[in-house]
Amino acid sequence: MGHFLDIAYRVLSTVKRPLSAIEITEYGLKSGWLKSNGQSPSQTMKSKLSTDILKKKSDSLFMRTEQGKFALRANKNNEKNEYIADRFQKAILNEDIAVFPVSSLKKYIPGPGFYTKPLVNGKELLIECTSMSRVEAEKDFNFIQLVSVFLVRFGPKYLTYKRTKRLPENRLHGFYSIGFGGHINIKEIRTLFNVFDPANSGILIRELMEELRLDSYRAESTVYKGLLFDDSKEISSQHLGIVYDVFLDSDKYEIGERGFLVDPKFESIEEMSNRIDEFENWSAIMINFEKKNLNYSTNII
Repeated sequence: MGHFLDIAYRVLSTVKRPLSAIEITEYGLKSGWLKSNGQSPSQTMKSKLSTDILKKKSDSLFMRTEQGKFALRANKNNEKNEYIADRFQKAILNEDIAVFPVSSLKKYIPGPGFYTKPLVNGKELLIECTSMSRVEAEKDFNFIQLVSVFLVRFGPKYLTYKRTKRLPENRLHGFYSIGFGGHINIKEIRTLFNVFDPANSGILIRELMEELRLDSYRAESTVYKGLLFDDSKEISSQHLGIVYDVFLDSDKYEIGERGFLVDPKFESIEEMSNRIDEFENWSAIMINFEKKNLNYSTNII
């Protein structure tokens, strides 16, 4: 890992609580573990830790629990409260995403809810889409943002998880979700409705694969399901969900973005329904739909 990171790991393993870079450095110096001729070893320590977290992300042995405080990621109690630096939040919000005019929304979906009908005007939607930075789109209610929503299923159960404060959507913090995925960019537009074609699925599936590592994933196991819209909350009224079913052959998986998504588990419709108030609004709509349509057969465009 390097001298400073080795010392940080040793100190945090010994103390077993989050420390600032200054505290880690002082402990290392007093213990005789850290040898440094530099004028500001604590700044070097902070830089080494910050760079390691930035480059390795969830694979780093270290994490922040609050601004200026570092801990070991191996402690799961720490991981649930991971703090993410502002620059990461800003990077997410500054990504370019696909949007289309809100005046065109009724062409594609009649109103709030989930609709399984094939998208008749799919090609028109693709033509209408343009690129906009996410931070600008969040402020401009003249545009609708496209979001991919993947329902990951194994037998009769669905994979659920809780969102942490590392994600920029404040409205979702602390809520459970049944949908994986995220904002769609212009490059992904072409594969929106032929994702079941293995030759074209790679781009759109990127969002899913960033969040999950699946042992049994096959491109043909992902099937277009329908469109999701909800205007009960102001922020939701800016988004149109393109929903897909992902049918797995195994219940083996690994969270690809630890610290973002916690408490993952496969749940039955009944289990989710019994705690529906713990789910964010889009997930609640989908859970209620699945409950009413247990024998539902998906439509492929």
